Amino acid sequence: MVRQRFSGSHLLLAMVCLPAVLLGGCGGPKLGKVTGRVTYNGKPVTGGKIMFYPESGRMALGEIAADGTYSLTTFKPGDGALVGTHRIAVEATKVGPGSMAAPKTFEEELKGVPPGGKVLVAGKVEWLVPEKYSRPETSGLTRKVEAGENKIDLELPAGR
Repeated sequence: MVRQRFSGSHLLLAMVCLPAVLLGGCGGPKLGKVTGRVTYNGKPVTGGKIMFYPESGRMALGEIAADGTYSLTTFKPGDGALVGTHRIAVEATKVGPGSMAAPKTFEEELKGVPPGGKVLVAGKVEWLVPEKYSRPETSGLTRKVEAGENKIDLELPAGR
């Protein structure tokens, strides 16, 4: 009878491979590369974020460029989104300039503003697309991501 001994490297190999086999193999979750363009009322959305929320797993995020284009990231820049159906949210705002003003409330005065001093008043937020698109629960937007390359353009109609 031949008796074999396991060396340290065999044990290390078994410790690395066994979890991979039990969890369904190597490579991690399946992703599809996703790029596209976001328009509102026929014109490019000139900034903001687009978010793809899968049924389970990690969401994907993309910055919307000045021409309305985007590329999604889940784990590393430009890697795409998990394969499957996603709910989508588009958050696009512009914040106007802030200003300095005298405190208007007792709470503002308690923050340590010296007599005659001023507090910063935040600028007005303007939605570049209707606010309802900023949440996946209210946007009504869904798309399916396939393995490989995906070009997903979104036209957000006015008045919707």
